Amino acid sequence: MSELKYPFCVLDVDGTLTFAYDDFHPAVRDPIREYRRRGGTVALLSGRLPAGMREAVRWLDLPPGTLLGGGDGAVCARLLEGGALQGIWEDALDTRKFLPGLIHAAAPGVALTSRRVIAVGAVNKVMERMAAITAPGIVRIPSWEGLLQALAGEPLCGLRFILEREITARLIEILAPIPEGEKEIFDNAEFTQRHVGYAIRPAGCDKGTALSRMLEITGFTAVQTAAFGDWITDIPMLQAAGFSCAPADALPAVQKAASRVSPRTIRDGWLAREIEALS
Repeated sequence: MSELKYPFCVLDVDGTLTFAYDDFHPAVRDPIREYRRRGGTVALLSGRLPAGMREAVRWLDLPPGTLLGGGDGAVCARLLEGGALQGIWEDALDTRKFLPGLIHAAAPGVALTSRRVIAVGAVNKVMERMAAITAPGIVRIPSWEGLLQALAGEPLCGLRFILEREITARLIEILAPIPEGEKEIFDNAEFTQRHVGYAIRPAGCDKGTALSRMLEITGFTAVQTAAFGDWITDIPMLQAAGFSCAPADALPAVQKAASRVSPRTIRDGWLAREIEALS
């Protein structure tokens, strides 16, 4: 049995394990391995889909049984022997509810299932980059009219857009009936000054509720949990954990949600020192 104060550790991936696009920070791996050697259990909870976390799993040498929460909490899978994934949950949007507005707006975007990314229309370079790390392989369709066929019966687990400000405003206006809890707007230089991020997710679904579901599965409590993340979508997770930490260059709202703010930045490999402190 672990004697660690926080025997359950939940990690974001991008900006937490990585420091530039898909580059894992070399300083992070050994402290995580030492934490596990001392009896700690690690789970990943990311905007990526579980299939998009396989490289992180290999890099960290995570064992079978590891929980991989993806789509900002909409889906979760358990790692099996040989790297296979066993689905645990997948929360879904009502595709037919959103489809008329999406067709009318005709804005390029990305649709997520529990396993795949569907790029719709002429996605820009920022969205292309996001899609590429979310899951391996991208299905491409020219317009939203083809979404149902592209889904092929799979649940729609999320919608994401990174668009120029005026286009995003029009999309939000068209999709205005969407309740506040099912959408999120990211308006800052993370995507460049000209772009605004817009995400639609299943009702009641975020990283905080996903963490609660992980606790039910593992038997750990929130008090026993440490969470690490750097971005707005990590806020519910940071608030739900017994201990949480964000990097020095996280947005003010993210820092405010965390128990501790690291003195180090994402590029400095902020997570390494914080994990060492857990061990």
